[in-house]
Formats: sequence, structure tokens, C-alpha cells
Amino acid sequence: MGSEELLLESGKSSELSAVLHTISESEINGEPKFSPNVCRELGKMVVCRTYATPIMELCHLIVCAHDLSPQKNRYEFLFWDSGAAHSSNFRHYCHAALQNNNWDRLTIDTNGLQIQYNDGGFAIQFSRMPVLSALMEFLLTALGYCDIDDIFQTMLGGELSRKSVSEAANTLSRLVYAYLREHLPTAQSQRKFRKILAFCEDDVDAIDDSLILNFWQEASVDEDKGVDFKTFDSVLSTFIRAIQAVESARSLMALNYAATIGSEREAGEIDPDLLSETLDSVSETISPLLQLSSPPLDQVKFLNKQESAHLENLLGAGELALRLPLSILRANVFTKPQAKLTQALRRQEKVHHLKEIIAQGPEETYQDRQITYQNLRNHIERSIYASLHALALARSHETISVMLKLDPNIDFSPLSQHLGLEVTPDQGNVVQLHSRRVADHFIELVQKSENVGQDIAQLMQNAQKAYSGLSRKGFKDEVSQSPDLVQAFSLGAALLLDVARDIEAFLERLDQIRLAEGNWQKQFSHDLGIFCGQFDKIYAKG
Repeated sequence: MGSEELLLESGKSSELSAVLHTISESEINGEPKFSPNVCRELGKMVVCRTYATPIMELCHLIVCAHDLSPQKNRYEFLFWDSGAAHSSNFRHYCHAALQNNNWDRLTIDTNGLQIQYNDGGFAIQFSRMPVLSALMEFLLTALGYCDIDDIFQTMLGGELSRKSVSEAANTLSRLVYAYLREHLPTAQSQRKFRKILAFCEDDVDAIDDSLILNFWQEASVDEDKGVDFKTFDSVLSTFIRAIQAVESARSLMALNYAATIGSEREAGEIDPDLLSETLDSVSETISPLLQLSSPPLDQVKFLNKQESAHLENLLGAGELALRLPLSILRANVFTKPQAKLTQALRRQEKVHHLKEIIAQGPEETYQDRQITYQNLRNHIERSIYASLHALALARSHETISVMLKLDPNIDFSPLSQHLGLEVTPDQGNVVQLHSRRVADHFIELVQKSENVGQDIAQLMQNAQKAYSGLSRKGFKDEVSQSPDLVQAFSLGAALLLDVARDIEAFLERLDQIRLAEGNWQKQFSHDLGIFCGQFDKIYAKG
């Protein structure tokens, strides 16, 4: 399956996927009702939103089915009594039905049916009926029988003509459009993804920093009105979402074609732990920034608005930040001057003013941005230590968990004599703290440096110093009196540890990257020329 098909697959909601899967699994007389080819054509028709013409064909087929029906004012028998949806079965059903009826407007030949209205005729080939039958099944399953039947009965009960059938088809198409709006990406998003996939020749594995920059240079000046790729950060965001969607679809496809779940790998079974990890990885993730701004974590101001903005591109990219590090830096550095140009253009500023903004360039270099990341990393570490002190003040059992996360090798052995525990030689410095009584006593002990040994004493001193140095919301409140605040510090510390690791991994990746221009200063100068030149083409028509 190509990247475009995978991307379309991943864009479907779980409900839409279930509807299409149900149709593909439907049987009649012990055999599949619809062939794999018909199911694929239906899926592509729905996901690509090319259903308008087939719906019009279906409405004309409903008129034919009404005329062929053994019961008056019904149309369902053509779809339900013809057997599996094969063209030969529809041909046989129609020939048999016409022998028992005489309709002036309906005729048949070897290829299909022709229906004649007062304002023109319409022909439906037998070869089209299987996919139209699948489309009928989709409409009934997704939209419901009542709404669909109302449209068909209104059409059949009126003065039938090509025009009236087209009007019914338009009404039905609007219902499908409204349904798919809730279950598919927007049409504009799909056009964006298709353009990206065409540029990388349907191979998302080939996407790198150079390809993204080349795409932006080409697409940002494209006059395609249906797709806007002017801003570099929007281009990067679309590429990231495309890669993530294709990778997620690959994982889901692998699961769909997998064998049974179990521990016998030699028998082709899937390890349940691996299954759980895969499902977790393809499910929709929540940005750490969104979590930090949501209850209960929003009771503590771990990051301010500017700090969150600095981290948005990095954290939004997830693991792809390590694959596209230069693109992340480019978006960070050049987004602000491009935003200034966009605002100036909206204010209808003169060209010379736009050129002045372009000439000013960005406020920071790539090296400046790396320093910003390092400063953020240091601030986040201080916030974690401060959270540890807050939890200790509240005598929360989560204090122990945060201590271990900050320093997994911390030496707890000096506490053994105070806790009444014995440390055996094979345990090393490990002290078991499972008991609630022991844990409570431990929280009391860490408040007194003379009890805890050098490692813990230093850790708690660092925590107290960090807490004293922060005057933001939550850090000066009476944490012991607020269970919600305790939870915020506990959850926030764990989340910030992950964010700190992401920043650290990204900075290490930047240290390892081989720059085309040799060093960061030269790379920035080179990119500055590219971006200023492109801004001139987009905004100043240079």
C-alpha cells in the first residue's frame, strides 16, 4: 500500500473505519457480498470525496429498482434479492424482473439498463451495479435507513425526471458531506497531503530537512488557490502530520493483517505487550504543553506563554524532531519575521516597508536558539526540583517517586538505621519502601539533613533552593492544604522530566548533525539568504 493510500486510511475516524469494515465483512448465502475490489473502490470514493457522480448514478438505479420491484413503491429488492454483488447476478435479476413487468421507460440490453424520462435518458451498466450497491450499503449504514428512505420516497413519489433525480442526488450528497465532515480531514488538508506526497514521490521515508526546504521554496509561490503553503512553519507542520499519519497507518495495517494474539512467536502470534505498545503509539497523543495548561496542572505555572511558544515546534514534532532538526530550527527562527510580513501585508503596507522587514531579518540566530533551548532545559529542571520540595512540604508519598526519577542511583542506605530496615549485601544500596508506615516515616526524615546522608541531603537542598527561587503561581501557595495542588506538582514533575529529556536529546542531535555549510554561523548566513530571498518573492514580488 502506497503512502497516499496509507495517509487516506489514517485520516478516517474509528466510526467511518468501522462502517467500511462492516461492509467488507458482510455476507450473503455464505459468501462475501462485495468483492475486495468493490470495497477498495467504495473506500477510495468515500475518503477522496468523489461520491457525487456515483450518488447520481445510484439515484437513477433506485428508479430502475423501483420499476423492477415485485412490491409496489419499494426499491430494496434489487439490492437484497440479487445475491452477491456481481454484475452477472444483477444482469440475471434484471432480465427476470423485466419478464414479469412491462415498463415503458425501462429497457435492457447486454450491457445494462436504460431509463427514459420526459427530459432525457440515463444508462446504467451492469458492471457499475456492484459498487453502486456497496454505496447503497454505505449510505444505509452510515446515515441510517430513515433519512435515506425519505429522500428516495420523495423522489419516487413526485414527477420523475432527470432533473428531479439530480435534485434528490444533490440532497443525498449534502448529507454525505455533512457526515464526512465529522469523520475525515478537510478537503483542503487532503489536497495539502497529496501535494506533499507527490513532491516526495509517495515515499515519506525520503522526507528530510533539504526536501522540506525545497518544497517550501516551490510551493510558497505556487498560485494554487486551493492550497496555501506560504509559511514555512505550516509546511513543516503538514509534513510532520503526513509522516506521523502514514507511520500510524502502517502500524494499524500490520495489526489488521496479523495473526492471533499470544506468546508463540514461532506460530505467528503477536506478543500482547507489543500489541499494547503499538496501539498506544498510533493513538492520538496530547501535547505536553496542552497537558500543562489543563487541570489540575494549570494550578501551577510551570511554563509561561513565551516559554511554551519556544517549545511548541519541538514538542509538537515528537520523535520527528530528531529526524528533522534543521527544519525545527528554521521554523523557530524564521517564523516571527514571516509573521510580521503577513501582518504588514494585511495592513496593506507599501512594498518598501515590506522590504525593510525582510532586510531586518530574524531576531535570533541558530546558535541563539540553541542557547534558548538550554536555558529552558535548566528552567524546567529547577521546576522539577521545586516540585520535589513542594511535595516534601506536603508530606506526599510522591516525593519518593520524584526523587528516584531525578536520581535513579541515589543512595538510600543511610536511612536504613532510622527506618528500622536491614540492607543485605546482595541489595547494595537498595532499601524497600513499600509499607505506608515506612513511607510516612521516610517523608519525615528527609526534612532533616542530619538523618539522610550526603546524596539525599544535597538533593533536598537543591530542591529547597529551586523552590525559593520561583515566585510563579502555585509555588508560593500552601501546598499541604491543597490535595489538587499536590497532584499538580506530582503530575507536573513527571511530565517536565519527559520534556527535559526531549530538549536534551534534541540538543545532542544538533551537536551531531553534519551541516552542509560547515558550522552553525555559516549555515545561518546561508539560510538567511534563502529565506530573505523567498520572503521577497512571496511578499514584495521581488
